[in-house]
Amino acid sequence: MIKRLVSAALSMLALAGLPASPLAAQAPVIKKAYLGQPMSDFELPTLDGKTVKLSALQGRNVMLVFPRVFYAANDDCSLCGYQYAELGDYFQRENWKDKYNLEILYVFPFSAEVTRSWISRLPAMLEAVEGWKNPKAEDLKNEQVKSWMDVTRRICPNKYAYAADKIPMPFPILLDEKRDLSKGLDLFREEWGGGKGYQNIPSVFILDKTGVVRFKYIGQHTVDRPGPVYLETIMKAVL
Repeated sequence: MIKRLVSAALSMLALAGLPASPLAAQAPVIKKAYLGQPMSDFELPTLDGKTVKLSALQGRNVMLVFPRVFYAANDDCSLCGYQYAELGDYFQRENWKDKYNLEILYVFPFSAEVTRSWISRLPAMLEAVEGWKNPKAEDLKNEQVKSWMDVTRRICPNKYAYAADKIPMPFPILLDEKRDLSKGLDLFREEWGGGKGYQNIPSVFILDKTGVVRFKYIGQHTVDRPGPVYLETIMKAVL
């Protein structure tokens, strides 16, 4: 008799859309990030087999970086490769970890296999960027090539090159394979900026020691990204 009553009560709760037990596990809800408000907590695996939970980093400032990764299906975003190299260079060379008590987390909305494959192609992406900046003389007769040269020289002023067996990983690479974080922050797209394919809008969030969003930058074009000099100016102002 008691079992029948309990079963009936649980059925009524389910029909009413209420949790059957206050102890039932609740999946964390990722909400859009608003300036001056705490970033939703999340926990994601890393490419090297560890796990990162945002709330466990309280007491440190955090920069969340969401690269576009692909600009079309199976076509690498070479500007993302340059951004990775440039940010990694500044992070290490300028000692941002200690200088700003900072952790940088790089978020990929893909599996470990896809992410690892993308990272392995970083040398080719950096070579592509250098090719755009320094086209052959005969190619400069094409106005589009010349225009793109001017753009890439402006937004990619430094030269980076990686050996295939010496690709640095200066910060944790987070795997948002289920895309709960990317979709919750309204960054994940199947088409953006003229490219069809799974991708994130290139974005950067800076959180203070309590997890509050102090800066956010959501790109409006694939060339619209804050560089490390700009980001350091922001960190000096808000952290």
